[in-house]
Amino acid sequence: MPLAPWDAGFNGSEQDIEECAPPRDRCDWCLFAQPSFDNLLSIADSLWRRYQAPDENQFTVRGRSLHRTTCSYIRRSMPTEHVRLKGEAYDRALQKWAHEHHDYNSIEGAERYSPHLLLELMTPDETREWTASRARPRGKPDYRLCKMCRPEVPTA
Repeated sequence: MPLAPWDAGFNGSEQDIEECAPPRDRCDWCLFAQPSFDNLLSIADSLWRRYQAPDENQFTVRGRSLHRTTCSYIRRSMPTEHVRLKGEAYDRALQKWAHEHHDYNSIEGAERYSPHLLLELMTPDETREWTASRARPRGKPDYRLCKMCRPEVPTA
């Protein structure tokens, strides 16, 4: 299957690009997927803003693991730049999202768009609340600390 114009490494002709052009009027699949896709873009925008302020948002969670936001594992998950999709790029991305994947509200759906959407960037206060909410009945934590960046859990 040849790569589509929105994929990296696309080397198609002008005719290929015209055949893949987004429709002027969105189809039912696109209309159905659009609210979920817009929500995903808003989350991506918010995470990017938080990532740009690592002094404020010192901690990051992925799954059950707590990291420093500056951890190399977290940096690999974050894109190197972020710009909100607009115009034709938005139309193409929405079309791809709507027509290739139909589990719009799952974790896998978010991860397919970008792995950084599974991250939760937090301030020290938010991290204290997060760790407190994950204490087991005998006080043992129900989360892991990253072995690479070794974050210190903030205390009150």
